[in-house]
Amino acid sequence: MSHSTDSKARAVMIIDDDKDILTTLTRGLENDGFKVHGFSDPLLALEHVENGCHECGLAVCDVSMPNMTGFQLARRIRDLRADIRIIFMTAFEVNKNEFSRVFPSTDIENVIRKPFTPSRLAEIVKDAYSSSKA
Repeated sequence: MSHSTDSKARAVMIIDDDKDILTTLTRGLENDGFKVHGFSDPLLALEHVENGCHECGLAVCDVSMPNMTGFQLARRIRDLRADIRIIFMTAFEVNKNEFSRVFPSTDIENVIRKPFTPSRLAEIVKDAYSSSKA
């Protein structure tokens, strides 16, 4: 029996305004078998979701970006597609209490601290998908 979620479970959006980081993470995940939709502009990423990015089941968002923070982007993505899982990445220390106030519906464990390797991100993405299956 074929699983209709197979392609969805292997497609990831990455949003980071640092194009070098975006390229590195995109290549790393692609080398691990994921299909990656990469964006250096959060507004373009949002437009991609608005236009029906049906295969993406996960978005990896940088927290600090121009035009829109990762938290704002995640809220807008969730408004359009409540099923997309969100992982945040940041170079800054994350205060658990502050994070919970800003984004109460997201677990603090969904934050990966920079710097990290593409293989570490691939592990986190795989874990996120495997934990979302019932």
